Amino acid sequence: MRRLHKVAVAAVALEALGAAYSFVLLPRLRGWGATAEEVTRPLPGDDLIPDPLYATTRAITVSAAAEDVWPWLVQMGQNRGGFYTYDVLENLFRLDIHSADRIHEEWQDLAAGHDYVSLDPDETMKMTITTLDPPRAFVIRTGAPAEDPPAPGDFFKGEIAASWAFIIEPVGERSCRLLIRWRASWRTTAAAAFARAFLLEPVHFVMEEGMLRGIRDRAERSTGCV
Repeated sequence: MRRLHKVAVAAVALEALGAAYSFVLLPRLRGWGATAEEVTRPLPGDDLIPDPLYATTRAITVSAAAEDVWPWLVQMGQNRGGFYTYDVLENLFRLDIHSADRIHEEWQDLAAGHDYVSLDPDETMKMTITTLDPPRAFVIRTGAPAEDPPAPGDFFKGEIAASWAFIIEPVGERSCRLLIRWRASWRTTAAAAFARAFLLEPVHFVMEEGMLRGIRDRAERSTGCV
């Protein structure tokens, strides 16, 4: 009976930890740095994934003008200036990413619907640029240009329909808010739900939080704000 009691107590504790993780910690990670209004407000690109299975809105304040942040967004991608996050972690997966520390003029002249952001060196994971609205909105979606966006499919095969929006909103002459919104869908299964909660979401948070800080730090350094 004593052993059974210990098992029951452990089960209740694990259930409580799981509930705290799912209903307290994860929502905070999904909205890291963002206000409640920023999380719920419609943003450019929302229409690309109208009913997402997974959505995040994260934000940071940058002590630089929107015009000084914009060039860093435009040159993102494995095929250009990297993602300004933890290159060491990304390169554990042989992504060969090297985040730029300066603005490259040769990567600035892009066209919506024609150019893309690559996530890997073989360019098997392309995200088409759908919105270029300088210096406010840079939006990409899964799939190569001139191809239909992928339909939600097998999570473990990477058959994910997603949009990634980067929004800059001026706060003053020398300050702005940088918002990043991710919206994604795939075919839901119990295994995919588990992988999302305990693998995708923590990793996504770490890398995107690093990206926000990386963009902020580069923009502020380039304008002499730090």
